[in-house]
Amino acid sequence: MAWKLLKDVPKSAVRKSQRGLPTTVYFFRVSRTTFRGHLLGVVAAALVQTGIEIYRCFCRKTNSEESDEVNLTEQTKLLGKKISGITIRCGASLIFASIGAGIGAVLFRPSVGQWIGCAAGDLAGPIIVSVCLEKTFHVNL
Repeated sequence: MAWKLLKDVPKSAVRKSQRGLPTTVYFFRVSRTTFRGHLLGVVAAALVQTGIEIYRCFCRKTNSEESDEVNLTEQTKLLGKKISGITIRCGASLIFASIGAGIGAVLFRPSVGQWIGCAAGDLAGPIIVSVCLEKTFHVNL
């Protein structure tokens, strides 16, 4: 399964473009393939970021036990907010990268367009979602 996720997505976009598919079907298939290929990297990044936050939380708890100034409930709530923020940002990155890859492959050459769209969506997705959530719910991720 990992091999299927790690396959070369730009080459897949080129192969799909040579089939003469309708634009909407081509867009959907390139987006789906990019989603599958990008998934492994995004999940790995989310796991690493979550691990770092958990480590930081435990370090704060062990270092501050001596001074008894840390409220365990507040620390746990903060950790939960950070982990949910990581999950939302990584999910947005995955979705926007997939959509961007489909758009890029349709507008530009399949291989280069898929790569450019994926990179643009990967960068823009977390920013757009963070700004929208901050304006709507007054939540800082």
